[in-house]
Amino acid sequence: MKTFLLATAALLTIAGASHAADLPPVMAVKAPPVVGYDWNGLYVGGYFGDAIEQSKAYTDPSFVPGVNRFNNKGLTIGVNAGYNWQFAPRWLIGVEGDVGYLGLNRTDMEWNDGSTFVGIKTDWYATARARIGYVTGPSLLYVTGGAAFVDIRDTFGDTTLGAPATFSSVRTGWTAGGGIETKLSRGWTSKTEYLFVDAGSQSFGSPLGFTAGVPTTFEHSFHVIKTGLNYKIGEPLLEGLPLIGPATVLPSDHGWGGFYAGVNAGGGISNIHTIGGGGTFPVGTEQDVNGTGLAGGGQIGFNYMITARYFVGAEADIGYLGVRGSEIDWADFRSFSDKTDWYGTARARFGTSTGPALLYVTGGAAWVHLTDTLVDQLGGTTSQIARTAGGWTIGGGTEVALDARWSARLESFYIDAGNRNLSAGFAHSDFKDRFTVVRAGVDYRFGN
Repeated sequence: MKTFLLATAALLTIAGASHAADLPPVMAVKAPPVVGYDWNGLYVGGYFGDAIEQSKAYTDPSFVPGVNRFNNKGLTIGVNAGYNWQFAPRWLIGVEGDVGYLGLNRTDMEWNDGSTFVGIKTDWYATARARIGYVTGPSLLYVTGGAAFVDIRDTFGDTTLGAPATFSSVRTGWTAGGGIETKLSRGWTSKTEYLFVDAGSQSFGSPLGFTAGVPTTFEHSFHVIKTGLNYKIGEPLLEGLPLIGPATVLPSDHGWGGFYAGVNAGGGISNIHTIGGGGTFPVGTEQDVNGTGLAGGGQIGFNYMITARYFVGAEADIGYLGVRGSEIDWADFRSFSDKTDWYGTARARFGTSTGPALLYVTGGAAWVHLTDTLVDQLGGTTSQIARTAGGWTIGGGTEVALDARWSARLESFYIDAGNRNLSAGFAHSDFKDRFTVVRAGVDYRFGN
């Protein structure tokens, strides 16, 4: 999530600089007809942001029960190209392809098994997608989906039997997601996008302790949260070009200052990481608790326009967070689980306005009501802690005007809810409770 924040902050800087000219004193101006914003044609661009992996590795459960899970985080950066057909004033279909670096690389000692290593490394990924969207003034709200390709190297094995086995291949799967794209000028747009990528499964032979030769199966899925810039071929290159071209002012009848309230819906992703240690359990061995679930709630806030182009604000929200994750550890009769019930945040926002859109970063305090559970099934002992955990959050997003009162947003937060040590029988582990929330919402602005 720190990568996504840096990407968003960079986009705020260059977009704000490209619109450095002051607006007239009266902020609210009549918006031009939607047909004035032409999306038809070929475009190219680049992006960077955050990638989250949620994968698992397991052997035949009749030999060794349980799984080893990963939720790794890393950087993504790449390029994209596409073509849009605006077949009606407010509707658009298109195709898009992208290819980029996917920087996920982690090798663990499996929990309570200091000689068993599990590793996953990705180098690049690509997608070929269709998209369909709704055009609202100079902004586009869209959904997208298609094929995905990921270059992955898997590692699994017991060092007492020699070097762990590795298997490398380009996996083929599918992707789906959505985003918001908003014009900075006739030729340049900024984009915030979320993609879920399912890369399928792969089995290969590996040495595994007392079950040597039993195939290992890896299953991989990824969450990609990215921000970027696109240029529409054939439009003036310097008009609105960030940091270089002349400033461009886009009219809007939506004033961003003042109070607002709204609702949101999306999903939560578990980034929970557990570290073994204590007693007979090797210190530093690891097991993650993966899981996803629905998120939804409401928010209220206030924006203050510092200048015509920059704003600060305060926002609070509270809502349901239904992340669930549970698994039995590989080669052990111990289980790890976690569930969340609700979350809330109190945050500052800072960003830039293009007129019809806000591009922002946000951060502050966060609270999550969650339950961590560690079970020693051999001894029949359970350790469980239910608590409202306080922590911090950081993120960013894009919000665009729908009309003079209503706006839509897409945003993402990383939440650090602290950690707790649990002991059940001879099992000991430190739960590091981390979550990512990706959500879309609508807001209603009060006042003039």
